[in-house]
Amino acid sequence: MPASYIKYCPKTLIIIFFCLLPCYLYSQYNEPQRKGIHQEESEFYSNIHPAEKFSGEKSTAAPSELVTILAKSLTSRVLGWHPYWAASTAYQSYDYNALSHIAYFSYEVDTATGGYTTIRSWDANPIIDYAHQRGTKVLLTVTNFGTQKNTELLSDTIKQIYLLNTLIPLLVARKGDGVNFDLESVGLSQKNNLVRFMQRAVTMIKAELPLAEISMATPAVDWSGSWDLKTLSEICDYLIVMGYNYYWSGSSTAGPVAPLSNENYSVSKTVETYLNAGVAPGKLLLGVPWYGYDWPVVDNARKSTATGTGTSRTMAAAETLAEEYSKILDYLTKVPWVRYMPSSTWRQLWYDDSESLMIKYEYAKSQKLGGIGIWALSYQGAYNEVWNTIINAFTASMPIKNNIVSIYPNPANGITHIEFTLAVKSDITLKIFDMAGKEVVILAEGLWEAGHYIKDFNASRYGQGVYICSLRTGKTRSVRKFIIIK
Repeated sequence: MPASYIKYCPKTLIIIFFCLLPCYLYSQYNEPQRKGIHQEESEFYSNIHPAEKFSGEKSTAAPSELVTILAKSLTSRVLGWHPYWAASTAYQSYDYNALSHIAYFSYEVDTATGGYTTIRSWDANPIIDYAHQRGTKVLLTVTNFGTQKNTELLSDTIKQIYLLNTLIPLLVARKGDGVNFDLESVGLSQKNNLVRFMQRAVTMIKAELPLAEISMATPAVDWSGSWDLKTLSEICDYLIVMGYNYYWSGSSTAGPVAPLSNENYSVSKTVETYLNAGVAPGKLLLGVPWYGYDWPVVDNARKSTATGTGTSRTMAAAETLAEEYSKILDYLTKVPWVRYMPSSTWRQLWYDDSESLMIKYEYAKSQKLGGIGIWALSYQGAYNEVWNTIINAFTASMPIKNNIVSIYPNPANGITHIEFTLAVKSDITLKIFDMAGKEVVILAEGLWEAGHYIKDFNASRYGQGVYICSLRTGKTRSVRKFIIIK
């Protein structure tokens, strides 16, 4: 080996190292700087809805009177995030037969103390009582975005304990059913701390609320290697992988936010990664997008080069554009897209509709996953077909006979739920009688479609004693006794 090579090799290697270092750092740390849709939209709307650190209010809105609804027959968890920026009455348009859980978004962590900067009216919003009345659980989402903020929280035990001691009374006060932790852009240095924090959170919350469900919103791609997925799935009741934003506002080309396959990163590859890491399928929910992105592009070709930042579109807004300009189903990724030129510039919109969502739901079922998560409720607007898609994908088969299934609570002293099934379309009467055979009230009558129903009965209006509920359908009759106490 030439002496000159030996003499200058170390110096040369050092120069090469420092030349390559920025490229390495870019490749390692550029992707984690990508903001998820939860963070991006939360930051956008926080400028429109400034945070109030202490609201101190209590809910004054009573849930509306409950009409007869189809009883839940969901075979999987269906969780939807309800963002605080949704219209004030949006929750009234949700189909609660298609929702097992709502995750209220959000408790925003104050990393200076571990408390919160805002809870976005968790203590006052009527959606919690409204959903509970319809048999849907409500979780409080805890958000903390950014590597620095997560380091401040996860590296400080005192802040974590203060957070949990602040959080638990909020759950108790509104009868919350659990917590969804949405901590995004966690640095590699905090991998073990994240596990310890979740262990502490589950221990403290369930000590006060044993039935509380603890879940996490987890990344589609673990860019920094910060997530011990198997351990976290064992600590939590379930994980909700955010299976979207593969193409995002800053993407160099237009493309599907949630490609099922045939991309370098896709929903199927993400799920495979989780399962290969040891996450039990039943403890993994697949997050799906009720939104899309709309980019300015150079031409009308599929996945054309973006000439600017993409704009997020709710499903309702995307459907409006699709109706005007027509959509194309991309058979490779199983996602629809729209190309249009509103002025002098081509634009390209990619989003999920009922057809592409059904494909994802069937995929989740084929992998035996625990259900789905939705970002975000209210984004469907008047596009109600999305609810039917969920019901078709995740509900049990029709009942086999006309029958009163249950009366609960029993004994009753307030609102009592009478659950019954109809195997076929039937002319029915649902009545309450006292033990002397005297008719007390007619709860329902007329021609009803086959299905699984719940009818509410206000027992507080009647005297203490034993009563009989009778469901008559044609020549058949189903009866159940129940007790009213005072």
